[in-house]
Amino acid sequence: MALMTLSLPLLLRSAHAHDVGPSLAGQVVDKNSGEPIPAVLVILERAHAKGARTATATQADFPTGSGRVQTSTDPDGRFLFLDTPPGDLDIFVSGDRLRTPMQMRITEEHRVSWLILHVEAHSSPAPAPMETVTVIAPRSAIPVTASTTHITAREIAAVPRRTAEDALRLVPGLTLIQHGSEGKGHQFFLRGFDAIHGSDIEMTVEGLPMNEWSNIHALGYIDLGFIIPETIDSVEVTKGPFTLSQGAFAMAGTAAYHLGLSPDDCGLRLAYTAGTTNRHRVLLTYSPDDGDGQDFVALESTHDDGFGQNRGIDRATLLGRVRIFDDLDYGTFSILGAAYFAAFELPGTLRNDDIRLGYVDFLDAYDHAGRGQSIRGLLATTYEWRTDGHRILARAFAERRHLDLLENHTGFLVDPINGDRRKQVERTFTFGAVFDYGLEATEALHLDLNLGTRGDILGQAERHVDQDEATLEARRDLGGLEIMSHAGFGFTWYPARAWRFDAGLRLDAAYLSVQDHLDRGHTGDHARAVFSPRTTLKWQAHEKLQLFLAYGRGFRPPEARAFLGATVERTGFSEELVRAQRPEITSSDAFEVGARWNPSRSFATSISSFATFIARESIFDHVSGLSLELNSTRRVGAELELHMHLADWLAVDADATYVDARFVASGAPIPLAPTLSGRVRTMFIHDDGFDASLQLIGIAPRPLPHGAQAALMTRLDGTAGYRWSGWASFRCAIELENILNQEIREGEYHYASHWAPGKKPSEIPVLHNVAGPPFNARLTLTVIL
Repeated sequence: MALMTLSLPLLLRSAHAHDVGPSLAGQVVDKNSGEPIPAVLVILERAHAKGARTATATQADFPTGSGRVQTSTDPDGRFLFLDTPPGDLDIFVSGDRLRTPMQMRITEEHRVSWLILHVEAHSSPAPAPMETVTVIAPRSAIPVTASTTHITAREIAAVPRRTAEDALRLVPGLTLIQHGSEGKGHQFFLRGFDAIHGSDIEMTVEGLPMNEWSNIHALGYIDLGFIIPETIDSVEVTKGPFTLSQGAFAMAGTAAYHLGLSPDDCGLRLAYTAGTTNRHRVLLTYSPDDGDGQDFVALESTHDDGFGQNRGIDRATLLGRVRIFDDLDYGTFSILGAAYFAAFELPGTLRNDDIRLGYVDFLDAYDHAGRGQSIRGLLATTYEWRTDGHRILARAFAERRHLDLLENHTGFLVDPINGDRRKQVERTFTFGAVFDYGLEATEALHLDLNLGTRGDILGQAERHVDQDEATLEARRDLGGLEIMSHAGFGFTWYPARAWRFDAGLRLDAAYLSVQDHLDRGHTGDHARAVFSPRTTLKWQAHEKLQLFLAYGRGFRPPEARAFLGATVERTGFSEELVRAQRPEITSSDAFEVGARWNPSRSFATSISSFATFIARESIFDHVSGLSLELNSTRRVGAELELHMHLADWLAVDADATYVDARFVASGAPIPLAPTLSGRVRTMFIHDDGFDASLQLIGIAPRPLPHGAQAALMTRLDGTAGYRWSGWASFRCAIELENILNQEIREGEYHYASHWAPGKKPSEIPVLHNVAGPPFNARLTLTVIL
């Protein structure tokens, strides 16, 4: 039996449904006669680490690995896998009709959606080893929509990364801002949404929800600090709320992280990083050398002084997963665990006029006491079982979360004597479970039922403190229970070979019991619900052309604070503000139409246009320190991606996204979200072990509150590395951020602040910015035993 590796150009990224693997179809034919071969066994599983396994001619002798699926060819020799495991895949073909069983490998970057497998049947006149695989459509597996993005571990390794969120910088149209140090959650911008710290973008890790529903700092707050970047197997991004599995906060879209080590990194890995910001990082990972990277343990410790003032961090992370059993008959049961601690500084924002006048330097901070602490403990179990026509997936999880922040965005504006420092404390215990059942009712109709619930037992407090951090006023002190449960039913229908239609309806119900300790322990119980229809349509119009339509409803639940009835005395917004309304679940209706075209092995492109309509806008206000609800909005835009494979060792990607985002009634632009953004990336990967990349990001001036405008932002980053093998595997890599050493205004805002204590403050809004990194470099040395 021959082993082959399918080596195709790195064109469009693989794209597949959230929590569902991509599809793979094909046909098995006799290489001599060209006739299809029915009733042969086709097995698909994750590639075994560091080489192929040996398969024999009988089903019983085929290996049983994680994510293994199997089927038989129909009378026309065709086969179809609706769900496939992530990562590199091994395909086994065996049966009594074949002279020799066959195995081939498809790497994750080079996945296809249709294969013709030429094998030798017993009726063929002369035996010969199977060596030809013909790819009819060298295209990534069937995507959900035209804009669905799949990011591989190889791509993530090719860009500078400090945190797990940095992988999202590879997503067209998605912009990240880190207005703090690495320990604080990012701010996300996607398709005209200012998703703040997570209010309008859903994130999951191995299917577990990562949005912190009523976090004291921001609604839907996301902190992925516990994910070690080297343990990311892939990230799937669905832009818009178009799939049945997308839950709360997915109004702009969902990013689903999957964990695991590359087969090349299995064994014992030791890595040390040194950086120009006095960065020191030690990484230790282990995965069985003969495994597939899904069982692993990783330990990381980092110290970094940061660039400029007040950006230091110290953190430690332990992350791991183990499969208790993995059996073809009984399924797979695994346990995922994480422990994370980070202590970090917070620089806050700077007034542009103070920088221009020389009162502060570009990388300075006003309040050097700004800081935070983040702690997380996570335990999750997953059970998955597949058999002919059935699929069961069950997850359960529990998490303990601590977050402490001391910040001051406005100086001495509200309190000219003591200052506006606020201390926030969050203590939350989260628990939940998810159940998903899939049924292949017929060859053309597949049904899906998913049920789930997550609950938060929360306690949070906010204090106004003076310069000695003594409490001046208790602004919030609440506890309570919040539960979000959902039930969804959907189907996938193949009315013809070229068509795929997905549709479903999802019900989400929220229950909140909130106790206000500042109001004599007053408790209120509240319930809300929302129905969300979701549908996508895909038409394979031509061998090289796919057309897509999508519609979906997303939603954002209200936070616990909204039910306290407290009034906001001062805000940085005077227009479009929604006042004194009953807290409700905010819904959005999103539409997308697009196409993917792959005319040749060296070029591919996709284009999509989209529109989103929202009942209530949500924007973070630096003056009140709260997320405020504004009037209804609409967003319309388009996105273009180009992928060119110029040589076997050189690929170029480019994309551009334009969004026109406005309030429906007034026509005024929605503040903060980028209107035009783009990216160009080149990747050089050579067989001799050398690789390099350059990425240029550009963001056009963004509209800000009160008619102000942010500055143009560009940033050029790069990486280079070399890998070689001897008595062990070695790698040396360098990461370069902001190669041109520009003064990057990564975040810009427009509000009033006052940093002269004792003097009368001005209420006039001014421009503020958060500095991005200056030029800096990090060198990493890795050895794998």
